[in-house]
Amino acid sequence: MKYLLLLVLFFSYSFADRDGGPYIGVGYGVSQYDSDGLYNTLKKDSSKSITIYGGAYINKHFSVELGYVDFAYEDGYIVDDTKTLKLSLFSVSTLVHYPVWDDRVDFYAKFGAGQISYSDGSGLVFVFGVGTAVRFNDYVSLKFAYDKYFFGHDSTNSGSADNEMSIDYIYSAIEVQF
Repeated sequence: MKYLLLLVLFFSYSFADRDGGPYIGVGYGVSQYDSDGLYNTLKKDSSKSITIYGGAYINKHFSVELGYVDFAYEDGYIVDDTKTLKLSLFSVSTLVHYPVWDDRVDFYAKFGAGQISYSDGSGLVFVFGVGTAVRFNDYVSLKFAYDKYFFGHDSTNSGSADNEMSIDYIYSAIEVQF
């Protein structure tokens, strides 16, 4: 384990460059689910959620990112006493960055698509988000973000989505750039 830590530190201090290079992050926050009328009432429509992501800066203004979000980290969204929704998703996103103050503060917008998995199946999801990252040094940032996920659900098995559901996700994350 200590050799892995030494290897990460070596690559962090040797190759970190805001104008390009990989990064990883882990975040924690609160998500809120909107079923678009699929469920008349939800006993609990918010949940603690976690995210893990990795990406690469193409330059200081653009990056691409792969992400995973577990919306059921705490106990999911509770429909009633017998049903709990456990949602998670994988996504691919493009981020447009606007760094200020000598690259210490970074404002960004995010858009992408992915695959959401839920209790009754899976489907396509669209991702939109905004956020701010505050860099402590050339390698570590604290990120504050808001993401919105849109996806459909075919409750009648007609072949098209008749419910346009969404999830709002507010979180903070620690990000390390290599």
